[in-house]
Amino acid sequence: MEQGFHAVPTLTLVTQVKEQIQRAITNGELLPNQRLVEGEIAQKLGVSRGPVREAARLLEQSGLLISLPRRGFFVRQFEAREIEDLYELREWIEAAAVESAVKRATPQQHQSLRATHKNLIARAQSGQQSELIEAIIEFHRSICELSGNARLLRLFDEMTVEVRQILSVLGVNLDETGYPVEAQESLLDAIEARDGRRAGKEIRNLVAQAGKEVMHNYKRRQAAAD
Repeated sequence: MEQGFHAVPTLTLVTQVKEQIQRAITNGELLPNQRLVEGEIAQKLGVSRGPVREAARLLEQSGLLISLPRRGFFVRQFEAREIEDLYELREWIEAAAVESAVKRATPQQHQSLRATHKNLIARAQSGQQSELIEAIIEFHRSICELSGNARLLRLFDEMTVEVRQILSVLGVNLDETGYPVEAQESLLDAIEARDGRRAGKEIRNLVAQAGKEVMHNYKRRQAAAD
């Protein structure tokens, strides 16, 4: 038992290093196709290379990094089909979540979701993109939480890591086309009315529109690069 307790600090350190690297990827400090220099990262974080390598392996499993033989780990470059697949998967998962949430959510949880949406609107009006992105993610995650399905919520969290990276790399400006407040209000109304079919349709439309905006930015970036 004593040996088991000795292993915890190492695991915690790897997790902390993983979170630091993940943050550097999602905020654009580490760019797509950029190689992870393990020694440099280890020096910056004040750790040995071992935890950095283990953290990189975990990030490879989550899809943020790729490894090339004899070359090391690189930040993943998303392709158009991967982005389309990700947002299609989001539609399925979030539709399933909201249809379950409609059945389970209490009036108190409805009020809490309204408060989360109110915070989202405030962030949209502030013009701070990073804060708005986090508020949007929080809103959608809150709906997944209301489903009461832990596995579904875990899938959402895994997708969110990739969504953050894509939005950061593409520099998507969510204020350019106006924010879909009315569509979100319709979604909230459907949840409170316990109309699962309507709620599923509303959230699918929201995610599909978000995917279209991301692909628009992706194609614009590709054209500029050519």
